[in-house]
Amino acid sequence: MAAKKEAATKAAAKGTKTAKAAAPAAAKEKSLGELVGALAEKTGTTKVQAKSFLEAHAELLINELKTSGSVQLAGIGKLKLGDRPERQGRNPSTGEAITIKAAKTVKFSGGKSFKDGFNA
Repeated sequence: MAAKKEAATKAAAKGTKTAKAAAPAAAKEKSLGELVGALAEKTGTTKVQAKSFLEAHAELLINELKTSGSVQLAGIGKLKLGDRPERQGRNPSTGEAITIKAAKTVKFSGGKSFKDGFNA
């Protein structure tokens, strides 16, 4: 693995084709604070107002999912409440069989314009 990184680094320094084939560095996931800051900057509000908006939006989505089972977000996609049944799994450290309890999940289906935003 280290040899591949070293080869890609040398190729990048030389500007060869191998450097172009190397995968780009993965983007770091935004923290809540960074997301709040970006939302505040984009909307021209304070960070306190942006955080309040995000918390209220999350609360509304959760309540709507509990009552109706799905939420349509215009231009973005659809959130749908789902059930994951109880299943058998293995403890990775011991290999022992374990039962994983049933759980409720939220599934997201992206809308057409949302998906097209990634293919542009």
